[in-house]
Amino acid sequence: MATDGRSDAVIDSSTLVNFLKINRVDLLASHPDYRFIVVDAVRAEIRKHYSAQVTRLEAAFAAGQLLTDQPAADTSMDELTAFAAMESIKIGTGERAAIAAARARGLPLAMDDERAWKRAGAGLARVDTVSVMVVLIKAGIIDVAAADVIKTEWEAHHKFIKRHFSSFADLIA
Repeated sequence: MATDGRSDAVIDSSTLVNFLKINRVDLLASHPDYRFIVVDAVRAEIRKHYSAQVTRLEAAFAAGQLLTDQPAADTSMDELTAFAAMESIKIGTGERAAIAAARARGLPLAMDDERAWKRAGAGLARVDTVSVMVVLIKAGIIDVAAADVIKTEWEAHHKFIKRHFSSFADLIA
C-alpha cells in the first residue's frame, strides 16, 4: 500500500507506452486509486522496443510519477515461480513479469494486451488505458473533450485499438 492512501498496481508496457508516447505520464501519476509500479522486465522492454520513450520514462521515475520495482523479499520467490510457470505461454517477457508480479503481490494489473490477458490474466484485477481515463474523467482530473483529443491521437498514431466507443462521454455513467 502506498503511503498516500492509494494502492499499488503493476503496469505493463502495453498501457504505459500509451501515456509515454503522448508525454502524459502525469495522468497515470494523478490516478486517484493507484500508484503504478514498473517491473524491471517492462522497463527493459521499453528500453529495447521504445527507445524514443526512455527519456520520458526515466524522467517519470525521477519525478516520482511511477514506482520502480522493489519486490518484498517474501514475494520474490513467488514471482519467480509464477514467471517460470508461464514460460510455455507465448507472451512477451515483460507481460510475463508484470503478470507474475501482480499475481504474487496480490495487486491489480494495468494491461491492454488482450492476447496476454486471455492467456495468463485470469484471477487478477484488471486496469487498462480506457479504465484509467474513465477514472480520471470521473475524478475531474481531465475533461471528456481533452480525453477525446488524446483518444484520437492514440488511434491515429499508436497501437490503441479500442475503437468500440466514439467518445469517453459514452463510458461515463
